[in-house]
Amino acid sequence: LAAQVLSNTVATALQLTGKDEVEETARFVKMFDRFFDSLNVADLESGRRTRNAFKAPYRSGDDFRLKWLEEEFLPYLDAWEKSVKEREGFSDAQKKRMTLSQETLLGLRITVKSFVELVRFIFTIPGVKFFLSRRICQDPIEKFFGCQRQRGRTHDNPNVQEFLKNTQALRVVNGFCRDVAKGNCRGNKATGVTELDMKENTPLPKRKQHREKKTST
Repeated sequence: LAAQVLSNTVATALQLTGKDEVEETARFVKMFDRFFDSLNVADLESGRRTRNAFKAPYRSGDDFRLKWLEEEFLPYLDAWEKSVKEREGFSDAQKKRMTLSQETLLGLRITVKSFVELVRFIFTIPGVKFFLSRRICQDPIEKFFGCQRQRGRTHDNPNVQEFLKNTQALRVVNGFCRDVAKGNCRGNKATGVTELDMKENTPLPKRKQHREKKTST
């Protein structure tokens, strides 16, 4: 839902209203749309297909998106935080509601700086031709532990032996488990089954039963 709301389409729609009071909202939406796209490159063709350079695969440590993250996105967060702190006539509680939480801002800064350094390091490795940023997403790990919790049912504090037993059970059934109802990880929209699920769910053929016909007397 956040990726749909914080999208370039929404930002453009806000700008088309022509109202000055929505300019900063449109800018916020556009900035985070580009941030999401930069860290969510899924394949080699999305950028070309959607004509969105932010969805194209990374091919060098000098990619323009790394510069954008460092020189536009992070300064945008800093300027926003600074402008709120300098406002007069508002209590600290009111100012907190005018910007992102300190934990969120810190997390964004750590994510950006770590990501930029990671991409630059990856392209120092001989033979690396491209990089898809979605491949470092932590959703598979979160889904795996979600499957662990499903195995444990009401028992949500397993010991080492129980964890290993559940892991072995997931391997036997090829990791079959359904997405958590209130989870925030990507899943299979059609079936709601995680990426760890069974690759083939076609029912096994059933042997026909031969019944003898009863003859009436």
